[in-house]
Amino acid sequence: MTPNDTSREAELCRAALDLLVEVGYEAFSMDALAKRAHASKATIYRRWAGKPELIVEALAHEHRPEDLPDTGELRGDLLAFLLGFTRGDRAPEIFAAVAHAVRTDPRMCAAVQERLAEPHRRTSVQLVERAVARGELAPRALELGLFHDIGPSLVLSRLTAGQSVDEAFCAEVVDTVLLPVLRQS
Repeated sequence: MTPNDTSREAELCRAALDLLVEVGYEAFSMDALAKRAHASKATIYRRWAGKPELIVEALAHEHRPEDLPDTGELRGDLLAFLLGFTRGDRAPEIFAAVAHAVRTDPRMCAAVQERLAEPHRRTSVQLVERAVARGELAPRALELGLFHDIGPSLVLSRLTAGQSVDEAFCAEVVDTVLLPVLRQS
């Protein structure tokens, strides 16, 4: 992909999320996106098979778990991980629309699972593995499979309810829920 292709893809992803926030998943159409982004539908369909794949790619572009820094300590890593879900000022609106779409469109549900949920889960596992390697957690913490759903679920619950998720909320989740669960193992 050339730099122009990459920047054009980023423009299309931003336009897709803008449109999603404005009209919701049901009313979102490739025609409307093409008009908004001054692109042909052929340009859009060359990159994405359909609406679910496009929207999930736009979300993945904005919320990449692999961008997570290693802060050198578990608390900082967990806080950075949770705050990653809140990038952008439209996170509540975007996640509310996506939550509805996941319940109504099986293709969207599968795309979200593959492109968003699984990469975030792998990142969460890496955070625990790093903490075990640093001696911050007992190796038993690696066996807590359900742990990896707790933090994202709390954040997404607030976002889909239209509530903001700020650093104070994420710190409370880390300090009162996530760290105690991991340290009890």
